Amino acid sequence: MNNKEFGPCPLCHGQETKVLFSTKTPLSKFRLVQCKICELTRTFPLPSDEVLSVHDIHSYYGKDVHKFNPCVQKIRNLIMRMRAKYYLSFISNSIQTPRILDVGCAEGSLLKSFLEYGCQCWGIEHPSYPDQRFLDSDRIIYLQGDLHNINLPERAFDLIFLWHALEHMDNPQLIMSRLHKLLSPKGAIIVAVPNFSSMEARRFKQFWFHLDIPWHKYHFNEKSIGYLITKNHLRVIRMSTLCFEQGTYGLLQSILNAMGWPKNEFYEALKGNLTYRRYIHVVIQFFIGVFLLIPVFSVSFLTSNRGRGPVLKLLLKKKRMGK
Repeated sequence: MNNKEFGPCPLCHGQETKVLFSTKTPLSKFRLVQCKICELTRTFPLPSDEVLSVHDIHSYYGKDVHKFNPCVQKIRNLIMRMRAKYYLSFISNSIQTPRILDVGCAEGSLLKSFLEYGCQCWGIEHPSYPDQRFLDSDRIIYLQGDLHNINLPERAFDLIFLWHALEHMDNPQLIMSRLHKLLSPKGAIIVAVPNFSSMEARRFKQFWFHLDIPWHKYHFNEKSIGYLITKNHLRVIRMSTLCFEQGTYGLLQSILNAMGWPKNEFYEALKGNLTYRRYIHVVIQFFIGVFLLIPVFSVSFLTSNRGRGPVLKLLLKKKRMGK
């Protein structure tokens, strides 16, 4: 369909699109529109900051100092420390003091983990993010605003993270182009985005946990993220769709959504957004989750091993000269 209503694809500028399905929030209606050439999928109309602001953005970030309740936060912090150690192994040993940039850093849990390894850390967040939540702000440089308008040294960063951030941004192409300029010659970019070609996305559609409308503006599969990577002169060093902290839970939450429970209600409870009525719901959903845990874990593991897991994780480096 050559539909002028949607305009050209912002990635490949193709004119042919198809509407996959419609979805809605309590305040707005949206359609998921996919380019027939590069397969980039857009939330249409693209949610503006004004639209997001009426969807209780502070609740989205969580109501306490941290996004999640203390038990979940401890697990999350442990995962961050493991992630920092793992990705440091991909940069050269000759780099004495690695420079880390986390775009969409939230409170800075990942950056705080890198401090333990003697790294210099920068974090970028949206202007609406509560700046009182930033961790170790005396040792980590936090910047709030549009990446394009923030002054950063080019070719200076050894690890750049876009961990579940790219899907939130207005122009993924401009973001990746800028990050290519900021990346050091031996550095790496780590990208994680929900996998729109995953079994869960195909099966659950508007009930899929990782769809996250209206917060997610773009939805990537292997083809569209590959197009974006190639266009910006990067190469894939490693790719995986296995994500322990979001795979099993995401499938379970998608099942609960499809069963008719209020969308992502259990997830909201983990963030501390709990009312008396929601408390009763959450107790019931907890026992459903316990009953489904083993089959959900098994399905999540099998689909991830086949490249159809819920999250695309990629480690990228600059293309070699002449390639």
